[in-house]
Amino acid sequence: MDELDERYTSGLFSGGFGHSFDLVNDNKQAISYFDIVTFLQGRVPGLLISGSYPNLSVRYRGGTPDFFVDEINTTMDMVETVPVADIAYVKVFEPPFVGSFGGGPHGAIAIYTKRGGDVAADEPGLNRLSLTGYYVIRSFYAPVYNRKDTAGMNRPDYRITLNWEPYLFSSPKVRTLPVRFYNNDACKHYRIIVEGMDENGKLLHLEQVVGSKNQ
Repeated sequence: MDELDERYTSGLFSGGFGHSFDLVNDNKQAISYFDIVTFLQGRVPGLLISGSYPNLSVRYRGGTPDFFVDEINTTMDMVETVPVADIAYVKVFEPPFVGSFGGGPHGAIAIYTKRGGDVAADEPGLNRLSLTGYYVIRSFYAPVYNRKDTAGMNRPDYRITLNWEPYLFSSPKVRTLPVRFYNNDACKHYRIIVEGMDENGKLLHLEQVVGSKNQ
């Protein structure tokens, strides 16, 4: 468990008090669940889960805990879309969790998805193939100009990548996904590239150039 914590967690997510679950080496029971939240039911004292998939309600120590996927703050709906078979490690932090906005008075649930090399012991009759060429999630600088304390507001902004959204999930209830960002000081046209996967596992790609209203 210490090796998994060192491999996956960083900063305020490292160590801490709570409950950890290894789904790399002990996932035979976990993969039988529809989602990771249902798997946690009854395994963490004080964590109350009601309802049924996909309409679950989670309460921890008197309130709703914060959810993180690969240390990115997300929602309960998004967590339910992550296949259990793709999860390597789960940490349930007891409150307060200082890594959450506002100090996490109701704790947090951090979910870490598998990386290259996260393969358990060989299962008889199953062939494995390692695919290379995929990047880990990247981060790009995104200024917030409506804050008075933003550093460097008076410097020219010539960012090439204006916005990067690695986690966007649609559902029968959520079909429209608003995306908001600040333009740079030179852009008059946007190249929009959308890539993803539909509910049947089919890869999707859309690329389009649109004009800016502020030309």
